[in-house]
Amino acid sequence: MPGKEGVQWLRQMAARGVRVRVLTNSFAATDVRVVHAGYAAYRRELLESGIELYELKPTAAVAKRTLHGSSRASLHAKAFAFDRRTVFIGSLNLDPRSVKLNTEIGVVFESPELAQLFAAGLERGFEENAWRLELKPPASRPESPPSRIEWVTLENGREVRLTSEPEVSAWRRMSVWFLSLLPIEEQL
Repeated sequence: MPGKEGVQWLRQMAARGVRVRVLTNSFAATDVRVVHAGYAAYRRELLESGIELYELKPTAAVAKRTLHGSSRASLHAKAFAFDRRTVFIGSLNLDPRSVKLNTEIGVVFESPELAQLFAAGLERGFEENAWRLELKPPASRPESPPSRIEWVTLENGREVRLTSEPEVSAWRRMSVWFLSLLPIEEQL
């Protein structure tokens, strides 16, 4: 969850012409509903700022096996490439809890070769392993400002657009809405 300061920082970068792409867990791929509720509250603002958002599908190629034998994918390690020159790899989340409470670690190093390999690897997998989020105007008034978020993916070479969180029941969506009402952002 980026928080208000994180959104402001990303917005400033995008306003300077920096291409900012974020890959995070989708609701279907996360194991922590309350964290997703915190992140979901910032999606619209991030998209309106020109940030490209992607949410990992639970069936992504990076799927992992759990003790229960499931193969749902999710992200935990954090990795960033800046200007295809600098790389960060670690466990630090970009949220208030990680900065203030948790003992997280990461390493930053200059390596244009690794940064370019990392970025290229992510780009190859975005379309098939993640949903791309977009803001869309209502169909009845296409000249209106964007009013809804759509999840876009490719299936069998065809573009598919969804208007609600993919692969998540209405009950789970309602639980995240309820969690978003709680004043716990500082704990996320």
